[in-house]
Amino acid sequence: MKRQKLLIILALALAFTIAATPLALADVNVNSDNGNAHTIKVWPIGTKTDTGTPIVTSTPANLFILHTGSECIENVWLLIVIDEPTYMHLDQIAINGTKFLGKTDFTLVTTKDIPPTSPNHMTGYPGVTWQYTVSAVKSNMGLNNKDKIYYAVKYFLPKISTKPTDFVFTVTLTSPSSIKALVLGMGKADTNEYLPFYGIDCFNDQLDRFTSFSKGTLVTPEIAPLALMASPFAAFGLIKIKRRKK
Repeated sequence: MKRQKLLIILALALAFTIAATPLALADVNVNSDNGNAHTIKVWPIGTKTDTGTPIVTSTPANLFILHTGSECIENVWLLIVIDEPTYMHLDQIAINGTKFLGKTDFTLVTTKDIPPTSPNHMTGYPGVTWQYTVSAVKSNMGLNNKDKIYYAVKYFLPKISTKPTDFVFTVTLTSPSSIKALVLGMGKADTNEYLPFYGIDCFNDQLDRFTSFSKGTLVTPEIAPLALMASPFAAFGLIKIKRRKK
């Protein structure tokens, strides 16, 4: 009888340990830009080669989003980071011709990592189990550490798979300025397909699948191809766009 009680106590302890593991992940900031968690790709349509950095394209950008792993990804959000000139002159960011984000949706980055791990019940944001290091974000946008950046997170799609979903991403400004907008995807792995009873979704709804920088897209004004061949970021500060027609 004592042995049976001991086995029951051990089994319950193991169950609680497994259940608590996903929650503990929220406190872990993994700075490496690889691994099984980085399986969401947001690229310009027609892109086939990984350059090791975000793929640069112009606005309006014809993009696709997909998942490179085996499981389905649910509750897909976009993390969009813009530099200060883009923020100061931003009118809106549209997806497929419909307003997706406005200037007031963006927040000045004052932390070392983004986005927040904690959920926001007012917006429905579920939080994340992993964060991007701000210095790495700035580096991949061609910025210096002293440069200001702003970020926004917003729900995008209910689900994605290995089949690409196409969309048009457009940055519109109120007056001429340079543009830098980094587009990254985040989502939740549908683990209940494999763990119908003890699935981690029962304990943790935080987003746990992300876009590595090399699988993301940096949206700019129209690109001068020859200048970019010499230096991927050299021409960004010189390129301007026309004032939006009223």
